[in-house]
Amino acid sequence: MEKHPPQEPAVATVDTPTAGVSRKTVVRRWLILAAAFALLFWACGAVHDFFEKLDGGPVRSAADYRTQEIRTREAGRTAVAGLRPGVGRPGWTQEERSTSCVDDLGADDNGVTRGRPKYEKSLEYARKADYLADLSRLRASWQQHGWKVRNTPDPASSQDTDDRSEPRWPGIRTVADHGIALFMGTDSYTKRPILSADGGCIRYRTEQGVAAREKSGAAASRSPAREGTVTYDDNVRVSIGPVRPVTLPAGTTGDGAPATRAYQVPVIVTNASGAPVELRDGMGSYLHANPGVNWLPDFPAELRSGRPAVVGEGGSTRLEFAFTAEKKPSRLDIKYSPGEFHRSYPWSLSVP
Repeated sequence: MEKHPPQEPAVATVDTPTAGVSRKTVVRRWLILAAAFALLFWACGAVHDFFEKLDGGPVRSAADYRTQEIRTREAGRTAVAGLRPGVGRPGWTQEERSTSCVDDLGADDNGVTRGRPKYEKSLEYARKADYLADLSRLRASWQQHGWKVRNTPDPASSQDTDDRSEPRWPGIRTVADHGIALFMGTDSYTKRPILSADGGCIRYRTEQGVAAREKSGAAASRSPAREGTVTYDDNVRVSIGPVRPVTLPAGTTGDGAPATRAYQVPVIVTNASGAPVELRDGMGSYLHANPGVNWLPDFPAELRSGRPAVVGEGGSTRLEFAFTAEKKPSRLDIKYSPGEFHRSYPWSLSVP
């Protein structure tokens, strides 16, 4: 009888994926996962942008607002310069408060506010033909910049029956660089020709004002100096000092006990920026600094008139702050800011 050696049982083979197929599967899964994360990130960003826009836009700094204000006035000046000489009346009218730039939802927290740098200039034309000629000239200039120009009011959609007795002159509008809206046309109330520049509604933090580019003298050293200067990034310059003894008129030192010494501190604000600076009573002392010094509330007189004290473009204003003291201070440590859009900086002034 023939004998056969024992045979091992056959094992069924199973086809397994090759290494190449496994890599493709892993890569595909990672790509799907990455796409899902990207979609989630985009959705979160879209939701954030939606609510940010609903709140009034992103929160910027007061320095950003100041920059947009200067750009807006420059855009308006450039537009007026393209018109015939003499048609623009002196000065710009600033919109004090826009009803379209208010915090209706209470989104602005502490230190955040909003404003709209919008300016308007009245135009004077003896003839409508002269106005239309300037309108065409301005339209061509805007189109050369690549800005889309729209007619206003739109003749195709205008159905103003109230204005049939006195037709409005045609106007144009565009959006220039930095989102500045320019308009030339007639005022909806006065029917007079105007040119306006609108920098848009801006939310900003009040404490993040324009910073100093250069400091010297009493503003640059902890050691007292007779005077010093701060030059801001927007070319506003503040010079303070020297402190000088004065004899003040009777009744100007307040109701307290008469002081034996009185001093005045001159502050000169020079505006070489492209927008006005509205001065404020920004002379303040450090906490517990200058013991025995009493600042007089009636000084400077320029800030007590009831009207805003404004330093125009290219202008300069001198203010005289005053204080009294029972005895001569060894130094005068103060902080000063010329306006709400500029940061306060410390000064250390010597006292003669």
